[in-house]
Amino acid sequence: MIEGQSATFETPKNGAEEKPKILIEFLKPSQVKAYEPPPGIVLVGDNHIVRDAVFVIAGPPGVGKSRATIALAQCGALIQAWLGYRAHVHFKTMIIQNENGRYRLKLEFTDIDCPQLEDSLLITPPPPFGLCFDRREFREQLKAGADLFQPQLCLIDPWNAAARDDRQKDYLETFNDIRAVFPPGQDGPAIGVVAHTRKPYPNERANGRALLNLLAGSYVLGSIPRCVWVLQSASDDVAEERVILTCCKNNDGQLGPRSSWIRRNGIFVPVANFDWESFDHPDKDKTEKPIDEYALAEIFEDGKKTMKRADAIEALMILTGRKRSACYDALNEKTGRLKKWLRLKGGLLVFVP
Repeated sequence: MIEGQSATFETPKNGAEEKPKILIEFLKPSQVKAYEPPPGIVLVGDNHIVRDAVFVIAGPPGVGKSRATIALAQCGALIQAWLGYRAHVHFKTMIIQNENGRYRLKLEFTDIDCPQLEDSLLITPPPPFGLCFDRREFREQLKAGADLFQPQLCLIDPWNAAARDDRQKDYLETFNDIRAVFPPGQDGPAIGVVAHTRKPYPNERANGRALLNLLAGSYVLGSIPRCVWVLQSASDDVAEERVILTCCKNNDGQLGPRSSWIRRNGIFVPVANFDWESFDHPDKDKTEKPIDEYALAEIFEDGKKTMKRADAIEALMILTGRKRSACYDALNEKTGRLKKWLRLKGGLLVFVP
């Protein structure tokens, strides 16, 4: 409605006057410039997570997306940075998830020592009929819980449990169903969607903004959100615990640099001296050998030999042909991806077969 313009509405038959819903309004440039956003509207980053806006955390199965959502809730409770992105205010989080049962959730939360989460997080065990946003009863029960808890952030995990099909129409209908629970407006929560990436094509190695093309399903999943992150494993090694986080879309701010983290229960730990060259070009040198437990067994002579860290790094570089940074990271007995085979005794590294 144009400011100052009057309109006449029919009085309901029961005699009570109801305020009509505003379905569209028009603003002059001066009104746009005069707008003062309410305090606390930006939750995380450079407008990465904003109330009343949708964002996506995407990645392949098993990479740690669900763990990242719980870490996000913890960062909101503590007003602490999430994976390198500043948390601006305290916020409460509601996670509507269909991935992890009560036993898996117990294991995860047992490892997290954060009393502040008690009043800052609600999480669902898998609903008996799934994330059925298309059912009125489901939406009503969810809305009742949200109205009582009043979260500033709501996460839906995973998207393919909420959307009925991969067609554009189904995706749009699902977003409309979600909006029926969390109506738009500056007082509404930010809505985060946890989504899968598609299987990469042979020899495909996307990075940066091109990661947006890896989202599985309809293009709607990449077009509606204001911000999209993609989480990747640092390598195909089955013992790999490092992940890469890249923001490939942020309509209202800077993307920010990609970063590497140790996946864990609770707040992730940053990786020091990550070898980006090897990550971006994994097949650049076919003469390189993998850094794995077999390489450790060789340089430590199956556990018979102990070494200073510097000597072990040099030996691993010579054996595998890999860069110093990659060997340095692998030989960290606390955070390295091969830590289960390493111990530090008397200042020396020990290999434990």
